[in-house]
Amino acid sequence: MKNRYIGMAFALSVMLPLQAMAGKWPTGPVRWIVPYPPGGGNDGISRLIAHEIEQRTGASVVVDNKGGANGTIGINALRQAVPDGHTVSTVPSGPLDVNPTLNKTVPYDRDKDFSYVGSMIKFPLFLVASHRSGIKSVTQLVERARLHPDKLTYSSAGIGNSTHLAGALLGQLTGTRLLHVPYTGTGPAAVAVVSGEVDLTFGSGPSIMPMVQANKVRLLGVAESARLANMPDVPTVAEQGVPGFEAFSWAGVVAPAGIKADVLDDISRTIFEIVSDPAFQKKVYEYGMVPMPGTSQAFRAVVARDAEKWGRLIREAGITAQ
Repeated sequence: MKNRYIGMAFALSVMLPLQAMAGKWPTGPVRWIVPYPPGGGNDGISRLIAHEIEQRTGASVVVDNKGGANGTIGINALRQAVPDGHTVSTVPSGPLDVNPTLNKTVPYDRDKDFSYVGSMIKFPLFLVASHRSGIKSVTQLVERARLHPDKLTYSSAGIGNSTHLAGALLGQLTGTRLLHVPYTGTGPAAVAVVSGEVDLTFGSGPSIMPMVQANKVRLLGVAESARLANMPDVPTVAEQGVPGFEAFSWAGVVAPAGIKADVLDDISRTIFEIVSDPAFQKKVYEYGMVPMPGTSQAFRAVVARDAEKWGRLIREAGITAQ
């Protein structure tokens, strides 16, 4: 009898931890790839999320910045990782929506090589003008661009970046030709408009709003379909004579293909709960970003929609990687 109770106690001691672990993620250290260098918006949101995961689960989350080739290097590293749920990556729109159209030799297939975890945030893009340009409104910008094709210049963080495509979309919808000047990142692109080296740029809140607040550039509008709730006084570009204009970047989370469905569900649920938390959303707004919590299925739909939108623009505008 005594041996039977000992056996039952041992069985329970094994089963209870296993039951406690079932449906729980993570069960060990997490490697969180960021396919861009430290300091940008994608890095910032990744570190916010990583901190929250550590606080909620006690697990260690190591952020691994692997920048290069507009996100291709980091995303390809994720593709090659073991699909056990302990290597995931932040993914912005570029590597999934733009790179496969812009560069036919990308080493991954966005439909086959990844498991979609969910969306986290979006980066509203703000259109600003240099003081040297004298442009004070979107209406004035369009009028001047029509009178002087290829004379107004706009900087971007690189070919195929959302800041580049936003300018191309503005030109397409207004029937104008703006001269694109690519830089090596958001910082140099913003500095170029401050100095008057270029006339215009699109930028996210973290990169642009400090310069707006310091009166170093003139804010013309936000590239959203409606005014932002936290910036109700900033007009949209669309309401200033460019109907249908909307351009923003987003960031979500992907894991390698082949991950078990229950593990994927656990990761997705964890990220969704964090991004939906009001306290976390307050931090996101403070960084100039907008929360965009989304399930695995919803995120996949966003990628498909934007891949079609930006792919069509790239083809019609004749944009190439060179």
